[in-house]
This record gives sequence, C-alpha cells and structure tokens, in this order.
Amino acid sequence: MELHGRLEGPTEALPYHWLEFSQMLLDSAADDLVEPDRVRQLMRDLREVRAAKMRKGVEVLTGDGDGVRLDGVGAMEIGEGRGFISGVVDGLRKLGASREQARKEREDEERENGYSGGGDEDDMQD
Repeated sequence: MELHGRLEGPTEALPYHWLEFSQMLLDSAADDLVEPDRVRQLMRDLREVRAAKMRKGVEVLTGDGDGVRLDGVGAMEIGEGRGFISGVVDGLRKLGASREQARKEREDEERENGYSGGGDEDDMQD
C-alpha cells in the first residue's frame, strides 16, 4: 500500500481515535500481527500524509473568517496540529486587525480632507 503522493485527495474518515487504538494494539499485541514493523511504517506514512493534508488545508486561510474544515481528522491529529493551527489563526487575526486599522485610518483621513461619502449608489439616487 503506497501512501506517498496522495496529498491531493480528501482526508478519508477514520475512527476519531484511530491513532490511539492502533498504537495500543501495536504496543500490546505486536506479537499477534504478521508484520508489526511494516504496520508501524504504514502508520507513520499515513500519519505524515494526513498531517500534510491538514497543513495544506490551513494554508488556504485568508483571514476572512472562512475557517478550516477538519473532516475526518482524529483526536490525536488535532492535538498535534493545534499549535500550528493556533499560530496561523493568531497571525490571521493580527492581519485582520491591521487591515481594519488601515481602513479606519483611511476613513479618518478622507473625513479630514473633506471627502464624506463611501461612494454608495444609494446616496447618488436622491
């Protein structure tokens, strides 16, 4: 089963605690599995691909409040990605606040220079 190169498809829904369950099985019943080392490698590959998809989903944020869809993401994956996602969201908040501050300053400057309207069509129809 080859997992690399599948970054474009949707993140498949797995049980919410898939990673925890798989780790518990590998820790306590590895002797009962045919190729436990191969299973561990596949789990690492799967985890890397899913983490990359989650990071890629965060990259498309624009700061307009769209949010991030985390469909099919497990508990452990959310926990691991929380720091990264929080950093991105904080950065977007700062950008949004900066943009809002720039808009207010522009409006204040326009008022000081005698420009009173926002150019709305409703104002021009009277």
